[in-house]
Amino acid sequence: MPTATPIPLSPDVIEYVRGVFFDVNERVTARLDRMPTVHEETLDFAFVDAVAEAQGPHLLPSGTLVDIDVHFVGGGRHWDRWEVADIGFIVTFRLDNTLLRTKVVLLQSKRLYPRESEFIEDEGITRPGGFGSLMRPSLPASLGSRTFRFDEACRYKALQVGDTQWQAISHYEKEYNLPVHYLLYHPHSIPTQASIPVAIPLERPIAPPDVGAHVLSGEALRLLTREFSRNYAPSYGELRDGHGQVGYGLPEFVVGRVLSCLDGYVVDDATDNEGLRRVFSQRGAPIAAAVRMDINLPG
Repeated sequence: MPTATPIPLSPDVIEYVRGVFFDVNERVTARLDRMPTVHEETLDFAFVDAVAEAQGPHLLPSGTLVDIDVHFVGGGRHWDRWEVADIGFIVTFRLDNTLLRTKVVLLQSKRLYPRESEFIEDEGITRPGGFGSLMRPSLPASLGSRTFRFDEACRYKALQVGDTQWQAISHYEKEYNLPVHYLLYHPHSIPTQASIPVAIPLERPIAPPDVGAHVLSGEALRLLTREFSRNYAPSYGELRDGHGQVGYGLPEFVVGRVLSCLDGYVVDDATDNEGLRRVFSQRGAPIAAAVRMDINLPG
């Protein structure tokens, strides 16, 4: 994987980008806190929508222009119900409009399931019967009041060691030398619990997420799960490292790993790279959305 020396960025750029993804983390986490049975794709939509709030060019006091754009591909049924990546994150660095570097980060999203939740991602938000399916009450509502608990034993049920998607991602990384990272959605804190139906008025956490969205590289994930059997879904506790976290918190990952060029793929062959073309351009293996951040440093 190509590496490069970090491009120096002024403190206001770091703080602005950190703030954008701090808000993204809060928005996505709040959605999972409110409805613990929410579909994975809905959390991706929340991610994209929160990023879109910062869309367009923003001029910082240092004279740096940060321009964020979002290209939404869409959810629904995909090829064999999985993708190599759900969200593509592209960062371009410019000096007075001259391109210095392009970086790409591929994010495969997975959510943590509460103990009491059924595995429902096989259909996602695309349901048999189309519009007519919306006439039926949802399963949680039809079962009456229920409590859902998140703790260290809860599992990423759609993340299964050695399954078809797992193997495809591993093969993709080896064939194209493009790393894939897992964007893992968690509630605000662990342990915690939530009830359905949701009681109004809502009780919202005052403090920032203690857990929330975290990012773990595919390489690190395979290392942590190397002793597990095929189709085993790892738990939150099993993926925590020696620091007590699963990978990096979302704002820290973007600022401390991507902008500093410690993670992601440094692109020098964007138009000819078959791996990037397959993810971003082929409908057979799509992504839900692509996020582009253009950082234009003053001359």
